[in-house]
Amino acid sequence: MSDIAVLLAALAVLLSLARLSGSAVARLGQPAVIGEIACGLLIGIALSTGPDLPVQTGVTLDAIAQLGLTLFLFCVGARLAPSITDRCVKSAVVPALGAAVVPFILGALLALWLARRHAPAGTTAFVLFAAAAMSVTAFPVLARILAERGMLDDDGGQRALSAAALTDAAAWTMLAFVAASPLGETRAWSLVMIVPILAGLLAVARPRFGHWVASLSRPAATTLMVALACAGAAATDAIGLHSALGAFLAGAAIGRSAPKVDPAALVAPLGSLLVPLYFVLVGRKIDLGEFDLVLVLETVAVVVVAVAGKCGGGYLGARFAGQPPHSAAVFAALMNTRGVTELVFLSIGLGLGVIDSAFYTAMVAMALVTTAMTGPLLNLLRQPNEVH
Repeated sequence: MSDIAVLLAALAVLLSLARLSGSAVARLGQPAVIGEIACGLLIGIALSTGPDLPVQTGVTLDAIAQLGLTLFLFCVGARLAPSITDRCVKSAVVPALGAAVVPFILGALLALWLARRHAPAGTTAFVLFAAAAMSVTAFPVLARILAERGMLDDDGGQRALSAAALTDAAAWTMLAFVAASPLGETRAWSLVMIVPILAGLLAVARPRFGHWVASLSRPAATTLMVALACAGAAATDAIGLHSALGAFLAGAAIGRSAPKVDPAALVAPLGSLLVPLYFVLVGRKIDLGEFDLVLVLETVAVVVVAVAGKCGGGYLGARFAGQPPHSAAVFAALMNTRGVTELVFLSIGLGLGVIDSAFYTAMVAMALVTTAMTGPLLNLLRQPNEVH
């Protein structure tokens, strides 16, 4: 069988299995990504006991999955940017601080304890990355949960979305810093080369550019969005930062300039087709053979700290902002959603060499547990007169 035939067959099987497993889990009321990662885990076990894919096929599949990730993060940035308005920021800044600072501090303390076993690039980079990863809230999954529950238009839903946007923006900023400082040595040339990239993003973020995009036909606008996503990803990758950062920033820029065009809607169909492949490959990176007693205890500690930091910090922040106890509890449950954003974050850290595969496995388990908790927590907090 030729290489192209093997690639096409593998692509057909993996995309089909990813979609089927995601749909099966979604029927149980959980995010599809949980099923996609479980699918990848099973595929990894199957390939480890049988013939593996040819090297070239694996490389090409990774490249296609990276394109799906690029388009996905472009959509995240495009949807996140319009949510950061002055009004929403003012109402969400205090709750967001609680949902970001408390898990960041607790995550840093936990990382100091774990660094002796899981910090291949040094303690400083590991602690900063782990603390930032603890602060992440999955903006796309949160938006979907709010839409399914009819909470997108009420004050609580808008506040939660704005707080998630602020916490994720801070976490991605920290990730950019860690990516530019491998092994604790800041690469000044990377920070210098980011200047022309930011200048280009500012040009894209101007309303005049958005008006021009609105005048294009849908196929032309879609092509332009995909090109911008890939260009942003290539630019940050070329200067030594991760390509995901460039895709995210490009989406945020175009989301600010062309809110009426909805650039995410143009790119989302292609991204939603390819991104499940990325999460299947994420599942393949999980090595169950590393789960000894020590790693199990560390995973439990990671989950406990993650839930305590997000739920506790989110609740305290909401209460300080004047929200009643029930609204604060709902806000805290929503902030605990990590989902796909956390998984992308962790994959970048593993690729950068900031964390090892064992810590990656523990954090993926945490992301799945905290995401799966959101639905049951919201059902538990649902008031008797609330319709779902």
